[in-house]
Amino acid sequence: MKKNSLLFIGILFFSTLIFSCKKKKDDPASQNTKCPLLSVDGPTGNIRNYEWVGSKLVRVFSRDSIPTVVVFRYNNKNLAESMEITTENSAEKYLVKFVYGADNIINKSNVSINGIQFMTNEFVYNENNQLSSIKTTVELFGRKVSGKTRLEYANSNVAKVYSSINDELETLAFTGEKYDTKKQFFPEVYKTAALGFVGIANNFFSYFGENNMISGKVYNDRGKVDQETQIDYLYNNTGLPIQSETVSVRNGKKSVEVCSYSFDCK
Repeated sequence: MKKNSLLFIGILFFSTLIFSCKKKKDDPASQNTKCPLLSVDGPTGNIRNYEWVGSKLVRVFSRDSIPTVVVFRYNNKNLAESMEITTENSAEKYLVKFVYGADNIINKSNVSINGIQFMTNEFVYNENNQLSSIKTTVELFGRKVSGKTRLEYANSNVAKVYSSINDELETLAFTGEKYDTKKQFFPEVYKTAALGFVGIANNFFSYFGENNMISGKVYNDRGKVDQETQIDYLYNNTGLPIQSETVSVRNGKKSVEVCSYSFDCK
């Protein structure tokens, strides 16, 4: 489904990152956490800080246009069971709860604002253990809207995403046009976090692949290009980014952002 303007709280945290799960059977604690991401800095200073407890990312402080705090909570299997988002000078609280099925696979996410649930995402995976489709149901002000999202892959990365609302024909929502050969460097829980937003925004799908997207497009409700993004990463000899330059074009306006990255390699 397309982005709903009423749901801006949940989108704020990820909106300045690159464009957005695979079937999960591994305990997150056993994944590679030798070099956890600590911070992202921009031309005017710190943009984002990451707080870790052992191998688990527990809190992210974002200093983008509106300061935002994201808190992850885990169950006794070290699996993320919820994500809570709050913004400065706002009483609203955006909460995503993840529902696990067999083999520690997330098959549903329930989303609420201030304790009122308004959205449910249900996930289907293909034979390659990749997220293949999402059924989204949104209920707001007595109105119920359903939608479906379908993903296509190329070389283990998301190539195209199609979406439809109610009984309408599906339209192109996202294209991941080019990826590099490096493994994604953002925390693994980002793939889980993206499952809380895919029903309302189209810029999180790149997280569901293996590599870092360096060229992609987001489309509007009419299937026309809404935003184009090009990202140039500078990596060190271990494959971690030192710096990135992101060039975005939206509504004919071009913006450039240069960021640097800090990791705590043990």
